[in-house]
Amino acid sequence: MTTVRVLAPYFAPAVDGGGPIRTLDALTRAAPADVSVTVVTRDRDRGHRERLSVPIGPVLDSDRRVHYVDTRGLPGLLRLASSISRRPTPDVLYLNSVFDARFAVLPLVLRRLGLARAACTLLAPRGEFDSGALAVKRPKKAVFLTLATRLRLFSGVVWHASTPLEAARIRAVLGDDVDVVVRENETSLPERARRTPPPRSSQLELVSLGRISPKKRTHLLIEALAHVGRPVRLVVIGPDDDAAYARRCRAAAAALPETATVEFRGSLSHEDAMEALSQAHAMATATAGENFGHTIAEALSVGRPVLVSDTTPWSDRVRAGGGSVVLDSDWAATISTWSRSGQDELDRRASAAADAYDDWRAADQAPHVFDLVRQA
Repeated sequence: MTTVRVLAPYFAPAVDGGGPIRTLDALTRAAPADVSVTVVTRDRDRGHRERLSVPIGPVLDSDRRVHYVDTRGLPGLLRLASSISRRPTPDVLYLNSVFDARFAVLPLVLRRLGLARAACTLLAPRGEFDSGALAVKRPKKAVFLTLATRLRLFSGVVWHASTPLEAARIRAVLGDDVDVVVRENETSLPERARRTPPPRSSQLELVSLGRISPKKRTHLLIEALAHVGRPVRLVVIGPDDDAAYARRCRAAAAALPETATVEFRGSLSHEDAMEALSQAHAMATATAGENFGHTIAEALSVGRPVLVSDTTPWSDRVRAGGGSVVLDSDWAATISTWSRSGQDELDRRASAAADAYDDWRAADQAPHVFDLVRQA
């Protein structure tokens, strides 16, 4: 039996940590039968003070054991360090961040000191090496990466990239000699798309899923609506991740002409977010970069095309029929084109999006990442 200890900054039933939560939930549920998985995570959702609705102590769920740890303050840091270094030593220590102080830096330091040993340390950046992500707090991240290299915190680490593009980004930051295994993210989405007709509406209905943050560039979508000139509604689903940036987005929405409306719904459960997707004509995201793009897969899974910047692994599938790949300067023009689509065209686009999803699911036959690590 192979033992794996997964360190996750946020984990189900948390929601506001975004796509990585659903990715890790699916990954741990899909672990091979001869792999025993323990998850160590925060007991609070991103940006929340109240504890998640989970029991105190380890939770056994679907053959995996989850430890929800109160990581606040120095006592929380010590509790987390104890959970990370708990014996028996796991065969694989799986980290899911590079820059999180408690769930990346702490375990890397403990590992370097010999206090958190594992036969293999697997680290998934989860998009943190995308150019858009690195641009946020760039000086602080550059200092950390320099120190980490000098202190050899990454020595012997195996990197988990979701796509060849992310593997290239990892090597661009850390050098060509790093050990990288490429495996697309696991997903608990259905094997085939749910084909539901798009809404009958006199205006174009768009949904944006994800945190309201500079990396997601929600402002590009909102500001583009001012130049469309036809009825469009954008529903923004996700928490405020940056207060100043969220104020900028709301101010831009308030200044829109009468033809455009923006509705901020905040955080929703996964089920409610999927229902909102089903009630739209398309999902739109101007993200500065994604290592996977879980919300894109979610939209396609309910037959909703996506309007997406050319910064994700989905560009080829989207161009082949799953929506539109949009340059930063073309958001207004692209949304204008979609707003002129008749119902037949919107129905055709929805069917093409479902086809793109089915093709993607059919092509995913690779082994689980834990098997790939064991084979290496």
